[in-house]
Amino acid sequence: MRGAIAAGLALGAAAAAEAAADRVLDQLSTETGSVVIQFNCPMSYVSNYPLRSGDELRIELQPLPGCAPPTNLGETLPVARDNPAGLVDVRLEQSLGARRALTLHFARTVEFLIRPRPGLTGIEIVLARRVGRTTVEAANPPAKPSREPTRSLPAPEELDKLLAEARAAMQERDYDAAIRLYTKLLEYPEHTGRPQAQEFVGLARERKGQLAQAKLEYQEYLKRYPDGADADAVKQRLAAIVTLEGASKPGAGSPDASRWQLSGAVSQEYRHDTNTLVSNGVTTDGVGQSALDSNVDLQLSHRGEVYDFRSRVYAGYLHDMANVGAFGATPLRLPQAYVEVDDTQSHWVSRLGRQSQSTGGVYGSFDGAFFGWLVKPGLRLGVAAGSPIQTYAATWEHQRTFGNLSAEFLSVLPGLDLAAYAFQQNAGGVLDAREVGAEARYYKNGHSLVGQLNYDVSFKVLNSATVLASWALANRWVFTGIGDHRRSPFAGTYNALIGQPTTSIDSLIQSLGIDAVRALALDRSMTSDTVTAGLQRPIGERLQWGADLSFSRTGGSPASGGVAAVPGSGSALSLSTQLLGGGWITDNDMNTVGLAYTTRAGTKVASTYLNARYPLGPSFRIGPRLQLSHTAGSDPSTGTSAGWSASPSLLADWRFRRGLVQFESGYERAAFDASLPPGVPIDPNTPPTTTLNQSTKRFWFSLGYNVSF
Repeated sequence: MRGAIAAGLALGAAAAAEAAADRVLDQLSTETGSVVIQFNCPMSYVSNYPLRSGDELRIELQPLPGCAPPTNLGETLPVARDNPAGLVDVRLEQSLGARRALTLHFARTVEFLIRPRPGLTGIEIVLARRVGRTTVEAANPPAKPSREPTRSLPAPEELDKLLAEARAAMQERDYDAAIRLYTKLLEYPEHTGRPQAQEFVGLARERKGQLAQAKLEYQEYLKRYPDGADADAVKQRLAAIVTLEGASKPGAGSPDASRWQLSGAVSQEYRHDTNTLVSNGVTTDGVGQSALDSNVDLQLSHRGEVYDFRSRVYAGYLHDMANVGAFGATPLRLPQAYVEVDDTQSHWVSRLGRQSQSTGGVYGSFDGAFFGWLVKPGLRLGVAAGSPIQTYAATWEHQRTFGNLSAEFLSVLPGLDLAAYAFQQNAGGVLDAREVGAEARYYKNGHSLVGQLNYDVSFKVLNSATVLASWALANRWVFTGIGDHRRSPFAGTYNALIGQPTTSIDSLIQSLGIDAVRALALDRSMTSDTVTAGLQRPIGERLQWGADLSFSRTGGSPASGGVAAVPGSGSALSLSTQLLGGGWITDNDMNTVGLAYTTRAGTKVASTYLNARYPLGPSFRIGPRLQLSHTAGSDPSTGTSAGWSASPSLLADWRFRRGLVQFESGYERAAFDASLPPGVPIDPNTPPTTTLNQSTKRFWFSLGYNVSF
């Protein structure tokens, strides 16, 4: 896996060759009000559909240097049943060109905001019943409240501010402040934020262990808003409290024991594809892959009066049936295995074991410890130490260790959070990297701005500078922008091992000296730049249009230390447009049509993409897709060949009470002229040639399930 402490951090040559490195989806965590998905490589947010609410969300992502090339087969993660966010399934699949589409399906209609993480290795979907001044559905008219209004209704701006402060208090687990703010909101006459306040004051009391008061608040919500958008979730929480009270009665077990909760999910997916290659009249058949991917995600939690406990074990195993011998199976994978203790009164959290983060200078997975403390409402400190993991193999073999200090300044201005960090990593007793960085996050009233800066004071180079923006304009226009400059991988002494016959940094230093090794390390750290600007706008109620213009450039690396030069890919300019909509054929369908044109190093690529999801009843959906591409011109330095490709495919899923079954099948046909460097013969017995006429056929399918509890 590419999980590492810095976004795009280099893996050793041996580690980079291990299986499972092509996977992009890394971790999934769900909480009341948010879903966080982490990636194994940097991915920038491009757009989403629908813009604000729905039960299915499609997020377009642009892979940055360090990500594996897209594959036809999609990726999924196990999703626990009855998770707090109401998430049913999540899937990552190929989209227009090199982009990926992340699709999330929820059990009910939700409102959402998309928040990219500063390190670009994660994305957060914030769920709420109210965004800005969007009206929340409620019983019409609501029943008379149990508590009479005691305050006059303030201006809408004041209500928005109180709701934002209350949500922030919930996210920071400052339940006393959340109860105070939501109670104040309930003292006003009926307003659009009152249903949310009624629900979340109950949730805050439940998390503080005040079960009797939480029960009354939930009952009040169901009395006043029986048809509210979150009524089902409130019913589930109320039922859990009633069960807890029953278990606490004499003879029914101890109250403490009743607070333990086990949840999780089990998933398996079989993948198979066959390939036929015709090269200058010679036909070759083969099996690309035949593998069974198994995963289990178990979470055990306990809620106490002062301390909350949580542990998680997420493990997987990929059995390769196409290969035999030493490469026939991948060892047990262990993406996460940790224990966590949370002090709800002193507002600190500690975590020990295999874990991952995507903010505060720690980007990716590591074995070690983390301690975070909310010193006061506007200041949170963090300390992390451990070893970055190069693969998810269930082993404890590390060559690098790190320490990290971070400080987050919350609500510096309304909607603005700032963070600063210092990071140092050693490899084999030698300084590997010493970084300082800053992050900025601004979210308010449909405006989102994320910035990140990372500088290595040891190598004296800028590792990354990133700005992502999503800005609501007049007349329902939305602007999205990406500006990213980065080294891939980040500067580090450990990078010198790339391409070397040894995997020991000590032996390389003894052979060449530390100065020469650091020079080699910097040679292996290539730079890339990406700039994208786009516009989105709803057209009516069932259609959304978007277009963007993108520039990208990836530099090369020189020949040094016995490692051959890697040429840069040159500059690329891309223009793409998409139409996304729902309800075209059935009430709950989702459709995407996209066109893209890219020019790079004398080549021109035109492609189109069609994707649809059609429900057939409440539990079954089908998704036909089609991708077409044509390339004019060839560039041997980037592996681009003139030709065309076509790929129809079908995705089908069936949902049942405790899980999901998915089937995917597709076919790809391509023909192209592969350009070779002059003087390189195809066959030793034939004269040299510069062109290799090829055609390929590929058939693939996958079948998998996810069962949660």
